[in-house]
Amino acid sequence: MRNIPVNLLWFMCSIILNALGNSFMITSNLGSSPWAAAGQNLAFILPLSTGACIIILNFFSFILSYLIKTKFTLVMIIKSMALTFVFGMFIDLFVYLHHIMYVPENLWIRGLYSLIGLNLMAIAVCIYFQSGSIYLPSDYLLKAFGKRMKNYTVGTMICTSIPLSISIVIILFQHHITGLGISTFLFMFGIGFLIDLYNRWIVIDKVPQQNMYSA
Repeated sequence: MRNIPVNLLWFMCSIILNALGNSFMITSNLGSSPWAAAGQNLAFILPLSTGACIIILNFFSFILSYLIKTKFTLVMIIKSMALTFVFGMFIDLFVYLHHIMYVPENLWIRGLYSLIGLNLMAIAVCIYFQSGSIYLPSDYLLKAFGKRMKNYTVGTMICTSIPLSISIVIILFQHHITGLGISTFLFMFGIGFLIDLYNRWIVIDKVPQQNMYSA
């Protein structure tokens, strides 16, 4: 039992690191992760922040997961949405801090920001899946597509196509590119390699399943 707060601390650190990594990529303006890019594009046409739009997108991820026969308990939904709320609010907080402290204009510094964000997110995901038992709705959706397609590579492609399609449609109608860029493709094709790399260096001792806080 005494190890549970340690795992919980690791888990919350992963959420904060993920939000911080997203904020670096958003601030770089060279492209964000697919879900963050969709949130940025929705924020462009709605009177909402990027973090709030990411929360909305995750809510619809739950609905879509349910429609493709994923089973959820009420407690699981509440915990996951609470986690999403925290995640979205931290993204808004960090983006706000970037804007009041420093927003790079030099292309090389923007590229550095993007690489910092990408690595922070890879570290966060590595810790996140090792220490947690409740995940963001978009992760449940990825898992649902992977199981349905019986292939996680195809499932990942389908899942990623949803936020990308949202971004592309909004960009085409608004004639303004937001969130998508070279770093989006670096994320899509490089995040898996970075996660594998950090998984070799970061190992979280998990509490036995019966002692973990459960959904």
